[in-house]
Amino acid sequence: MTQTSANIADDALDLLRATHERINHMRVLFNSIIKDLEHGKSNDVAELANLGGFLGYDWANYVDCEVEKMQKTLDSAEVAK
Repeated sequence: MTQTSANIADDALDLLRATHERINHMRVLFNSIIKDLEHGKSNDVAELANLGGFLGYDWANYVDCEVEKMQKTLDSAEVAK
């Protein structure tokens, strides 16, 4: 089954929506780090920061793979024309 440009655009919008959600999760995580520093004994700062680093790396890798997949599909569609 060949994807059309419209299908790829839909996939791109889904990726943007999911990225927006992930950015909101990261915002909450960083706010938790700030609160732990301000109000806690900073027991969880290192773990929260490590989690943030992992989530950022993981999402960046996923987005890179999705963009590459969409680009290959678009390139194939252009060659087929």
